[in-house]
Amino acid sequence: MLIPLITYPYLIRVLGKEKYGLVVFAQALVGYLLILVGFGFNISATKEVSLYQKNKIKLNEIVSSILLIKIILFSISILSLLTILFFFKSLQSYTLLLFLSMWICLDDIISPFWYFQGIERMKFITYISLFNRLIFLGLIFIFIKTPADYLYVPAINGMGTIISGIIAFYIIIKIHKIQLAPQPIKTLKYYFKESIPIFISNVSIKIYVSTNKVILGAFLGMADVAFYDLGEKIVSLLKIPQGLINQTIFPKINKDKDINFVKKLFKITIILNTILTILVIACAKLLVMFLGGPQMTPAIWVIIILSLSVPIIAMSNIFGIQILIPFGYSRKFSQVIIFSGIIYLLQLFLLWSIFKINIYSVSIITVVTEIFVTCYMYFYCKKLKLW
Repeated sequence: MLIPLITYPYLIRVLGKEKYGLVVFAQALVGYLLILVGFGFNISATKEVSLYQKNKIKLNEIVSSILLIKIILFSISILSLLTILFFFKSLQSYTLLLFLSMWICLDDIISPFWYFQGIERMKFITYISLFNRLIFLGLIFIFIKTPADYLYVPAINGMGTIISGIIAFYIIIKIHKIQLAPQPIKTLKYYFKESIPIFISNVSIKIYVSTNKVILGAFLGMADVAFYDLGEKIVSLLKIPQGLINQTIFPKINKDKDINFVKKLFKITIILNTILTILVIACAKLLVMFLGGPQMTPAIWVIIILSLSVPIIAMSNIFGIQILIPFGYSRKFSQVIIFSGIIYLLQLFLLWSIFKINIYSVSIITVVTEIFVTCYMYFYCKKLKLW
């Protein structure tokens, strides 16, 4: 997760903030299609695999079904991109960049991390991800020399994705002996239906997490996208420990449903994330100057504002992903996320109506939305007597 920051100082200086912002803008647009391809299987499929770790027949069914559904959804996403390009003429000049950026969706299919997470063998995810990132790291410095080389960024990512995907499926098929086979429509419908609540919540999450870059690119320009992206990248590093904790313990909580264990975890994560937030706020200027140079100083306040959300998100992750979903309240979880998307859009409309859309205002409404999510999650946990 740290490796992209190693290449960041090089990319922002070689490509410039406009071209780099364009690459980020394309990834943000394709990110909407990723919601469709992923369809919430990162949680629902992980949950299924964790329940049938020792049942090879059931694992064959789960992996085959999820893979087939994802391939169908990927085909639909390609058609969706073609439709978008047909109706939005302004995007047609970025056609090649957008299709190369589809590596994000391809990665979701051929890197079945949900399987390794479900069987609680996280080391495979680590090895494959590290291999992929190292390929990206080496090739970036070899092939990208001028701003005109910006298309190599998604192309190199795509190459690493394909190689790491081949390795992942070699492990699944050859080492774990998973047999891929066609599945009846009834079975596919079951897994599809099980993931719908998570998919709906993912749509809402995407609205208030990734729309900022699209809005900034559309209203202000690619330089502002680059400023916001740097701030978001640094803050996303703060979320790594919590993300790793969530991935690692979700299968355990899903099986054991031990609320006392979750409460102990809650205290640890709050302390950890608060300390990380204070450290990053104190070092925000130093980080921006080191990674982006003086041209990227507008990102300093983006870091300060967005970092306030880190302990808040840690709490909402515990209340939502580690309590509501494992304890059978996926629909309640989705309801919270849907309302949060609405809250975000209302705030965004207010900013637009008073002509106050900028990198700082969209950062603030993101933090406000996260506060709403956490409070709402906590309300349901108390109401359902889970906390």
